[in-house]
Amino acid sequence: MNSKHLFFIICSLAIVTLKTFPSSFIKLGGRDTWIAMIIASVCILVYLWLILTINKRTKNYNLLDIYAKSLGKWGGGFFSCLFLLTILLTIFESAGAEASVIHSGFQLFTPVWVFIMVTAFATVYVVKKGIASVTITTIVVIFFISLSGMLLAFLTHKYKDMKYIYPIMEHGVTPDFLLATLKILGALSCITIMIPYLDSVRDKSKLIRHSTIALLFIIQMQIFSIISVITTFGPDRAVNLLFPKLTQTQIISAFGFLEAGELFVMLQVVAGWFIRYIVCFFALMELIRLSGLKIRFKEHYVCVLTIIFSYLFSRDLFDMFKLLDYLLYIQLANFLVIPLVLYSIYYFKKTPVQG
Repeated sequence: MNSKHLFFIICSLAIVTLKTFPSSFIKLGGRDTWIAMIIASVCILVYLWLILTINKRTKNYNLLDIYAKSLGKWGGGFFSCLFLLTILLTIFESAGAEASVIHSGFQLFTPVWVFIMVTAFATVYVVKKGIASVTITTIVVIFFISLSGMLLAFLTHKYKDMKYIYPIMEHGVTPDFLLATLKILGALSCITIMIPYLDSVRDKSKLIRHSTIALLFIIQMQIFSIISVITTFGPDRAVNLLFPKLTQTQIISAFGFLEAGELFVMLQVVAGWFIRYIVCFFALMELIRLSGLKIRFKEHYVCVLTIIFSYLFSRDLFDMFKLLDYLLYIQLANFLVIPLVLYSIYYFKKTPVQG
């Protein structure tokens, strides 16, 4: 890998949650959710810069080693396990959410476990082929997702009304607004899953630059996406839609007969969750490799666990939304707060030695 490939890895991790479930955030942030998105984006930019700067100055890109040297073998091992478990939960979320969207939006008479099994088995094949296979698949999928997103933005423009975002910050900074910001930050914090890939990057000299460009690309896309949903339906209507982006594309009509906007969202959502599942799966395999554990058939074990727990996650749509809320806070803690604290401890421990 080179650092340019991380652009696609980062995009695959941070786009799909906010695009699929914007109603979860609009429920708290209302018409000002796009402002919460901007605040969360600034925080995640600072976070990414700090993490990669510490990596660069200490010349250590191994998360497990940094954790161990920050808190010792047992303390570091405990938080490393939490990190691994959170990736595993994210894997279950990715497979379950993809299956739920296909089932609810397109194939109501096909049970969710069928889609989960297809995703799980296909991913084992891709991951076992190595990092080149994962990278190529990610690049192709992100390219087509971005292309369909730009086309949808053009086709849905005439259905938007800017009156729905006014008045801006009518009620000021409320507890719900802050909670919306934290939840968005939790969704964006999944970019931390790209850290296991850093060990495979040959030239790390432009790592910060290319990672920042990727995050800026994601941020502008997500801000525009949130504003797009709010200006199409209004905050009150958007909250009551399970998948607002899917509903939004159903109103597209061009030249009196082109009405297939759902196909673009299907590509974005289904392919987005699938590629996120692959990237998270391979990151988990990389962490197991870096830990020195020798586990035979580990890909198959994760595949079996995915089929079981992703089905439990997605079998009831309303329970899935509740579990998603809890997962966002877990991701916020284990993908942002804890890494930032432990990386900072490691840096201050390491700096006097270098001096």
